[in-house]
Amino acid sequence: MNAQPSRYANYWPANVKRTLAILIGLLLLVVAAAWGYWTYRQHRSYQTPIPIEAKSVIRISVDALLVDLAWNALWNRSYYQGKAHEKPMEFNRETLSQTGISVPANVFLYQLDSAATDASSALYFGSVPLADTAEFSNWLTKQSTLIVQRDTLGKFAYSDHVLAVYDANNVFFAVSPQKIASPLPVIRKKIDALMTSDAWSAISESPFRDIQKSSGHIAIRGEQEAAIKFKNGRILFSITHTLGNPPTSGVIEPRFPESNTASLWIAGIPSFLAGKPIEIGPYTLLGDSLLEHYQGNLIAEWKGTVKQQDTVISYDYDEDFTMHEREELVEKSVPEVYLSIAADDGLLAYLQTQGMLGPQGVNRDAMPLYQLYISAVPGGFLQFHTADRYSEIPAQRAANDRVLYLRINFGRMDPVSLSPMFTPYIQLFDHLEVSGRRTGEGNVSTQGTLRMHNTQINSLIQLVNALKSAS
Repeated sequence: MNAQPSRYANYWPANVKRTLAILIGLLLLVVAAAWGYWTYRQHRSYQTPIPIEAKSVIRISVDALLVDLAWNALWNRSYYQGKAHEKPMEFNRETLSQTGISVPANVFLYQLDSAATDASSALYFGSVPLADTAEFSNWLTKQSTLIVQRDTLGKFAYSDHVLAVYDANNVFFAVSPQKIASPLPVIRKKIDALMTSDAWSAISESPFRDIQKSSGHIAIRGEQEAAIKFKNGRILFSITHTLGNPPTSGVIEPRFPESNTASLWIAGIPSFLAGKPIEIGPYTLLGDSLLEHYQGNLIAEWKGTVKQQDTVISYDYDEDFTMHEREELVEKSVPEVYLSIAADDGLLAYLQTQGMLGPQGVNRDAMPLYQLYISAVPGGFLQFHTADRYSEIPAQRAANDRVLYLRINFGRMDPVSLSPMFTPYIQLFDHLEVSGRRTGEGNVSTQGTLRMHNTQINSLIQLVNALKSAS
């Protein structure tokens, strides 16, 4: 029996089929061209040279960020057009190109292998190509936060956090997360030495070549490996680091109550304390002395708020216009915090020897904002607490390979008991959860998620807006 032709066989006329085939072919061609262009830009960016003396590298994925932000803006046009309550910072390729900078697929920052006392040890250096030097020079003069000067080596621009020098092809810069404390001429000469140096290696041929495999918008390679990704409504981050001899067996993890505002647990010795002095008000504690008594278990809980009395000093004038000092006891709300440290009896004795402890606990010149009491807690812990009595250690369970846990519920924070500078972040964030697990060779792999109240808008844009509000 012969098969009957489908009644839909000739539904599409030949010319329509031909048109559809052409459109599909053009669409595939555009996709292939875009993918090829993307791949080429990525390849070119990894030819960026870095100094051979670099000890760590940070990659900022400009193309990936712009694509994610473009998609987010497409689906949230009212927010990005300024119709929402917050107006985000404009961040796109066109805006960046107006600076005279040739926007690369990735921007690389690096730290130099310098002695701790070197002026450049805390700075990150980098360079980006210029498309139009005159336009870049004109853009610099319009930035209110930058000061443009000229010295014997040429023009340079600087602010509290950056110093930039440029020639006809590139702008070289040094940046610092904190305010630059080193003398500008020293940094200026360091940048000039980099500009004239020939000891460079392409990223793809350097010891940091595996940074190409990281999927984060920000990736770090060096003494530590880290990645940050800005998703809609959340920030994902990971870091591989050394906790300092984390225990390999018998680790007990506290079971924190869900009602806590914040919970923190660390099993291991914080290696960053070794060999370092710690300044607390007028007192100096030695990291090695603390580690001598610390037994590798720290538990912190922020449960809510408590009332403390504080002395407020005011001044009055009498009938003879003589000024008199007046002290008044007031009650204020403070965070209800319990910091429990597994330690031997020597830690309490050490703190007493250093003069930090008084009849009421920690002296107020060491902790001026709150009265911090101190108690020996069952289980071998020394506990610091803002309440007038200690709190029992939470119930515990086997931790398997986990050695670090942190959870913060921003919705439970009381803004009254905190500095106003934290208000924009309390309003922005919802939850933070971080977990660290042992890996090979004594390292710890930490994964974290920071969730925001607005789940639709890209987290980078929300974070920038919060920083603008706080400044």
